[in-house]
Amino acid sequence: MKKIKLLGYLFILPAITAMLFVHIIPMGWGIIISFRDLTIRNIRNWTSAPVIGLKNYFSAFNNNVSTISQRYKQSLWNILIYGFFTISIGFLVALGVALILNKPFLGRTFVRGLILIPYITPDSVAFNFWRFIFQNRIGILNEMMLRIGMIKEPIMWLVGRNTLTAVIIASIWKGWPLTSLMLLAGLQTIPQSVYEAAKIDGASVWQSFKYITIPYLKPVIKTIMIMNILWNFHAYNQFRVLFGSNPGIHAEVPNTLIMREAFEHYNYGLGSALSVILMLIMLSITLIYLYFFRFRKED
Repeated sequence: MKKIKLLGYLFILPAITAMLFVHIIPMGWGIIISFRDLTIRNIRNWTSAPVIGLKNYFSAFNNNVSTISQRYKQSLWNILIYGFFTISIGFLVALGVALILNKPFLGRTFVRGLILIPYITPDSVAFNFWRFIFQNRIGILNEMMLRIGMIKEPIMWLVGRNTLTAVIIASIWKGWPLTSLMLLAGLQTIPQSVYEAAKIDGASVWQSFKYITIPYLKPVIKTIMIMNILWNFHAYNQFRVLFGSNPGIHAEVPNTLIMREAFEHYNYGLGSALSVILMLIMLSITLIYLYFFRFRKED
């Protein structure tokens, strides 16, 4: 028995080693330097950087300590708005497509593969494509809206107040195919006999959807939601490609601010502190999710 257990540990040793060097050690180092005034001036000998305690953390929320606090708080608000609309609208689109693709029709297999094109397209390609669409003078979106009379002059999508709307539209287009595929897999596990029995009992299409489809999809929906919440809090590529390293106050999100502070302004200690705060927020969300959807269920 002991030999079997030892063999099991040996099999997972490469994965543990990779996690240690890729995640655990960098995370611990990031936490350590978040308590130091580490900049480009003392990065070569980071152990000699002054220990400043929680000053970097106070800088994130206290206007009297640093000017970065306003942007960081705005970035958290922006990511909440971005996540809410991207997840909710993307889910509704994905659910509608999954319901259609679950019905038999000619070429269904081909269409199922076709819908994955937005998701498998590299971020740099996909969001550069949307960057062209959102161009002020030559963009396709403004041109179409002008022709049908929706607007009288071109809209500035990539600068100013409309930037968050632009990235939400692009992110929904990029992300809904994976959600749709997961929902489709869930739909295919529902026995057709359940629908047939409900139809015999006089259930309408809406009643079948409400009392059969949704309950059966609940485990898939829970997984999709927590994945999308965590992924959206990590959003960076779409903002970087569409707006550059500084997306502006209206589209600033935590990761763009952290990257700029740490790797453009070389405030490594402050950047690490902002990262730790974001990690704690995501950890709190995960624990709340586990409590409401797992622990309470077991009770």
